[in-house]
Amino acid sequence: MREIATVVITGPSDLLVGLTTTMTVCVALMIWIGLLGRASRATLLWTFALLLGLLGAYGSLASAAMGTDVLLHPVGLGIMCGMPLVIWSGLRAAQNKRPYAWAGFAQSIVSVTALVLTTNLDAGFTVFRWLFLASGAAAALGAVEVMRGAFQGSRFGLPLVGGSAALILLGAVGVAGSAAGSSVETDLLFIRGVVITTTVYVICATVSLLFLANRRPGARDVLEAVDAFMPEPMMRAVVREKIVRARARREQSWSFIDFRLDDTKDLREATGEAAFGSTVRRFENMVAETFPAEADLCRVAAGHVTVFASQPSAAVRESVRTVLNAVAAPDAQAPTSLRISASAGIAAVDVATDSYESAAAIAGEVAADAQRQGGDRWRRAGAGAPTS
Repeated sequence: MREIATVVITGPSDLLVGLTTTMTVCVALMIWIGLLGRASRATLLWTFALLLGLLGAYGSLASAAMGTDVLLHPVGLGIMCGMPLVIWSGLRAAQNKRPYAWAGFAQSIVSVTALVLTTNLDAGFTVFRWLFLASGAAAALGAVEVMRGAFQGSRFGLPLVGGSAALILLGAVGVAGSAAGSSVETDLLFIRGVVITTTVYVICATVSLLFLANRRPGARDVLEAVDAFMPEPMMRAVVREKIVRARARREQSWSFIDFRLDDTKDLREATGEAAFGSTVRRFENMVAETFPAEADLCRVAAGHVTVFASQPSAAVRESVRTVLNAVAAPDAQAPTSLRISASAGIAAVDVATDSYESAAAIAGEVAADAQRQGGDRWRRAGAGAPTS
């Protein structure tokens, strides 16, 4: 390992500079466009994943530059080994699945520990090859995750799939080469391959994750996601514009309605992803078919939609009752035999004082209150008990 470390300092140090630069740019993009633009648990995990890679890249670059402490170089590579598993955790979080976020950080710690303990042993580089293969296997989990569930059919997942395939392929080749026997030259070549492939993977992952972070829940890719429901940022802009125009015309017949399927977490676990997705689509179709075309519909999350409509309060209440009764009614073609129900909150919008944020907050609070009262009912802001 000492011989290899000496060669690495004069070998792929230029590649390490490229990896470090790439990681820095990708972290900045993920924070700016991902975490700040689409704050969620998924984008937070993806940011942590790239930060792991950035820490590993800087550690590797410092090791190559100093050339004095052999242990520092594999420590950097070990830190990066947990990055693909944290990315996989974020993909699960984006689909409201249990993310297992701790697993990637644990893999980094185990990898660093294993490299530190085996660096001076003859089998040290073999251990590194196996650790890199484990990292490639974690990347493969991410590729599988992006090809199914809510991301299925998205072309934006393909870069991540390609980068993951490169990692697992190089890891398999490295382990096979170690079993067949290796030399300083082949080990150096493998390190070069690791740095190049990791750089490619990070670029591919960042491209895919930024697109997937901006992808509408339950819809196809962003450029093809035109259906009855707007994404929330677009809904926010539309409602603000309509409130400004309604204020100028002194219109007061606007309402904000928050619809939510009851017990979505239990329903997803009891029925599975496919049946739950069908239930959500059935629920959304009922909302879209009930309200007039001039009403604005927004998909907040799976099983959670909002409506902004200009209708008399009596008409709004009747539409809400229609939706809730249709959701609760038995249906032979329903994807599950479980009883499905929904709740709703209605907020009358005062165009002189209200904004999108205030109307959404009020409607959301009364909808949540209706669910706390047992669900399968609606409630109007300022009214008394929830109404079934």
